[in-house]
Amino acid sequence: MTAVRAPAVTTSETADEPPPTRHEMLMRLLGLVAGTTAVTVAILALGGWPWLVVVGSVLLIIMLHEAGHFATAKWSGMKATEFFVGFGPRLWSIRRGETEYGIKAIPAGGYVKILGMTALEELDPSDEPRSFVNQSTRKRVLVASAGSIVHLLLALILAFCALFWFGKPVLSDRVEITGLTTVTGVVTPAAKAGLRLGDVIVTIDGTPTNASNVVAQIHGSHGRPIRIVVLRGGVPLALLATPRVIKALAPTPILGISLGQPTYLTHPGLFSSFTGTTSIVWGVADQTGHVFASSFSPSGLSSLANQVTNFKAGAKAKASGSGAVSILGAGQLIADAAKAGVEPLFGILISLNISLGILNMLPMLPLDGGHVAIALYERLRTRRGKARYRADVKKLMPVVYAFLGFLLLFVAGKMYLDIAHGTVNPFG
Repeated sequence: MTAVRAPAVTTSETADEPPPTRHEMLMRLLGLVAGTTAVTVAILALGGWPWLVVVGSVLLIIMLHEAGHFATAKWSGMKATEFFVGFGPRLWSIRRGETEYGIKAIPAGGYVKILGMTALEELDPSDEPRSFVNQSTRKRVLVASAGSIVHLLLALILAFCALFWFGKPVLSDRVEITGLTTVTGVVTPAAKAGLRLGDVIVTIDGTPTNASNVVAQIHGSHGRPIRIVVLRGGVPLALLATPRVIKALAPTPILGISLGQPTYLTHPGLFSSFTGTTSIVWGVADQTGHVFASSFSPSGLSSLANQVTNFKAGAKAKASGSGAVSILGAGQLIADAAKAGVEPLFGILISLNISLGILNMLPMLPLDGGHVAIALYERLRTRRGKARYRADVKKLMPVVYAFLGFLLLFVAGKMYLDIAHGTVNPFG
């Protein structure tokens, strides 16, 4: 999840203070370069170049999220006083107009400070008209939702690039040998016939083979020899095999092979890439939504507690490769994808953006969805011709703290599982 704008963060350089001298600016820039170099070297030493991709990708995504809030706030006439990369001590900053832009020491995200995000924030009377809470419902919803809208746009752009540059994987109707069964002391019919891993079965006894009929063709041989034509390295090859019953494996005649359907890439072109992008993003969003719903359901939370307290259960769940991961697990997946190539990296980043977009829109402070929920609630409670209704955010704070406590425990549990059992590499 990205950082939300924090009213508690203040700037040490106000508009009334003199700007830094050229010497001070130079020293800050030198410190920034030195710090960036040190962090880069440390990342390369500890995790190698894939983790440099992880840090760079996550920081870029977070800053684009914040840029969405910043741009829409400016467009809406709100006052944004800070836009920083990182947290903690200020390394370098520059003021342009009413906004201070800069970089802080801890590269764990970033933030935009928009005045008056809640009615609890004390403001100078001159800033009241431009505060977040005093804008129209439409503007408040737009600004609060802008980060998640950016995530959606990033997912769409990445999906389009993946389709246009790499193509769309299509499941072939052909049948490929993906495994050869071995039984101690038994020579399987596949081994005797000379079938190999990766062979694509074209015909059996002259009948074209596909995923729907291959099993019936083999089992229906009733133990008689069958003529199998396969493609091996693109070259047709005819082999004779006799399926038979192997009691240790099955009661029907088999060859002793595992079958799968190979995929191939089709390049849809510019227009089809545009039209196909939405289906990809929708599919990822639907799958992500189901994962979140399952993870936060009573059974999902009970399962998480069992996995944290039972080492074997945690190891078994991790081995399945299903379920949500923490930011540590997401980082490992991005690193594994980077090693596998640009296409897998795009796929993981699409999923990451969709996940962040959904999480940030949960209707609870301090998430963006909480600001949207309050704005809509106030609009519903405001009577025509009456002053705008103001929600008492103080009454909501116990619920907010309970939500943050729950979220902290949930994330801590996921992080523990990622550390204790690692993350399954789906890219081989």
